[in-house]
Order: sequence, then C-alpha cells, then structure tokens
Amino acid sequence: MIINKTYKFRLYPTKEQNQVLFQQVGNSRFMWNKLVEFNSSYKKENSKFPNQSILQKQIIELKKEFEFTKLTHSQPLQINAQRLFQVNQKSIQPKTINERKQKIAKANQKPEKFRKKAIAKALNYGFPNFKRKSDMNGSLFYPQNFKIRKTRVYFAKIGWIKFIKDREIEGIQKTATITQDGNQWYVSICCELNIKEKIKRMDNIVGIDVGIKEFATLSDGTKINNPQTLNKHIEKLKKEQKILSRKEFVEKEIKEEVKNVSSNNRNKQKEKIRKVHRKVRNIRKDFLHKTTHDMITKYDGIIIETLDIKGMLQKNDKNQNRNTCDVSWYEFGRMLEYKCLWNSKHFHKIDKYFASSQICSGCGNKQKMPIEQRTYNCKSCGTKLDRDYNASLNIKREGIKNLNTNTVGTMGIHACGHSSIEEWMKQEKRELDQIALAI
Repeated sequence: MIINKTYKFRLYPTKEQNQVLFQQVGNSRFMWNKLVEFNSSYKKENSKFPNQSILQKQIIELKKEFEFTKLTHSQPLQINAQRLFQVNQKSIQPKTINERKQKIAKANQKPEKFRKKAIAKALNYGFPNFKRKSDMNGSLFYPQNFKIRKTRVYFAKIGWIKFIKDREIEGIQKTATITQDGNQWYVSICCELNIKEKIKRMDNIVGIDVGIKEFATLSDGTKINNPQTLNKHIEKLKKEQKILSRKEFVEKEIKEEVKNVSSNNRNKQKEKIRKVHRKVRNIRKDFLHKTTHDMITKYDGIIIETLDIKGMLQKNDKNQNRNTCDVSWYEFGRMLEYKCLWNSKHFHKIDKYFASSQICSGCGNKQKMPIEQRTYNCKSCGTKLDRDYNASLNIKREGIKNLNTNTVGTMGIHACGHSSIEEWMKQEKRELDQIALAI
C-alpha cells in the first residue's frame, strides 16, 4: 500500500538566509494579493472566475512588471495560481453557499452598530482574501529543485540551510515546503512510502467516548485526563495581550500616504504572544501524538463517534467554546484514522445521530440524559454506570455491528478462532453484556 508521509523539521538559517526567506515569502504574498485583485476584476468583467491557465499567465505578466519578484523561484510563485483556483471552486460549492447564507442571517441579527461590518464579512465568506505581512505565517512550496544531505537542505535561489534532523527520512522525497511561524522557520518534506499490509485482527477492539471533563473514556474502563493546555497558560496570555493593547501605532509615509504602522515595541510584544500560542499548540500536539500512539500499539481496532463540532461552537457560552476547541477532538480522530491505516488496524466512525449517552449498555433501554447527570441509572434493568463509560460501551457495540464483511476480513476472523462473522458478533455481544451486568 502506497501512502504519503510528511516529516517536519526546524530550520536554522543564517542572518543572510533569514533575510532572503523573509523577502521570498513577501514576494509570494505579494503575488497572491495581486492575483486576488485580478481575480475580482476578472469576475466583474466576465461574470465568472478565471481558470488556472489564465492565472498562471497573469503571474508571468506580473513578474515582467515587478522585477523584484524574479528573486523568488518560479515554483513557489506559480503555486498561488493553483491555490487561488481551488479557493474559487470551493466558494461556489453548495456547502459553502449554505454556510455563507447562515453567516449572513446571523449578521443581520447583530446590533446596528456592528451589523454593517458583520454583513460585509459574511458576504465575503469562502472567497479568496488578501494576506497580511503582520500574520507572519507565509510559506514557500517546492515540488522540485530541493536536495537533502544529512543535516542540510538545499533550495533553489536560497542555498543550503541547516536543520535539526531528529529522525530518519524514509521513502521517496516528493515535495518540500518552507513554513513560517513568526521568526521561526520549518521545512516539511512529503515522502511516498510503500508499506506492507498486515492481517487485521479482532482480538482487542475498543470504543472511545470523548469529552471535556475526561478527554477520553475507553470501553475497557481506561480514562484519559484532559490536559487543559490552554487553561494552564490563559493567565500568561491575558497578561501579554494586555501589554500589547498599550503599545501604540506610529505614523509612517507609505506610497505618498500617511498610515498607522505597528511600532517596533509592538512587534516585539506580538512575538511574545505568538510564542505563548506556539507553546500551547506544541504541548497539545505532543499530547495527541503520544495518546494516539499508545492506543494504536495497544488495541487492534478503534471505534469513535462522529461529532458535530461546528454545532457545538454555535452556543453563546465562551468558556464552553474555548474548552471545546482546546481538546481538539477532530485532530484526535484524524490522527487515529491515518495511524490505523498505516498499522493495519480497524478504524470506524459511528453516525453522529447515534444516542450513545442515552442508551443503556446492559439492556438497550433508551432514556433522556441531561448533560449535568454524570451517572447512568437505567430505569429498566437497574444498571448503574458512569455516563462516559456507558457511552463508550455503546459506541463499541454499534461500531462492531456496523463492521461489514469487507472491513472485518475473513482472515482477521479466523485469526481470532471464529469460523464466521455471526459467531464472532455473538461472542462480542456476550462479553459486553457480562461487563455491563458485572458493574
């Protein structure tokens, strides 16, 4: 099986290379903004978006007009045409149009003071936007013209840059992308690997119920605590942002106009805030990678529920929304999915409308469960279980039921000592019934 695997390393450019990187990222951002301008004017004149070939020809014309863009390699500039074309295609899809209408409807409900600005922002949802230099998150994409030698990587028109090689790069190197995170630079190397598929076993499949109080509750009784990464650094973040609010803008003449520009002290303070956000992001990602790795090595299959995260974030409770974003349920599921694929493990998502918290794992009785009720007391059979543990048992049972013949595999069933899917399903049901009744 052929897969794509990306390795990310920290770059350590010299002072001269650092200036070159800032300049080339700026050129790529300049080209994008010019294409967005051209895209808007072309749409007004022709009542349609330009295709990719027209955008690529426009890049050639812009390079003739602005000589400084030739300092950047052609490939990082040309990729802007492809990305803009993809954004245009996505902006006219039914899903994006429906989301745009929802945002416009919400904007109309806002107070009159903020309504005009909110409606203008909602109308532009899904369409390409301009990039700002102050975001400090540019990138340079190289599908070719890069080389890797031990702890150095070569890019055309930049030269050899040192990087920290903390692990070996496997597979055929396909593309490389330089990404900017404030004053730090990283390189992501995408490789193509051919991995051997193994027989998928069914000995130890686990159901996972995610939450905020407990990050995850597993059907074998294991509970994983929520690290609450953002809450541990929120006071530090508030302090730094309060200092930033006192930093002033300075007036500067730009293109015969006087504009307010961020001062040097303000830029330094923004970098401090960016550093706190980076730390929170790295801690969260480290926790997710370690947790998913432990699950993949321990279990033969993983079943999780599909969550409507966007629907959860539409509530007006800011603290609840912040906690929901902090746990990163989507990223957790994404990591489990590709790691299961790479390690020949079963992975299944049950339907988001499955009422895992309302069903009794012992008898199947369904009853209402308010969110503040943390213990499931079955009115039918008298089973008393922790709310999340009961949900994880239901998730496992529903996931096993949904696994069809192609997903399970005849070899996987015989490896467990079962002669048929029906026999294996009956055995799983008996084991779940015994667990629920024993507790």
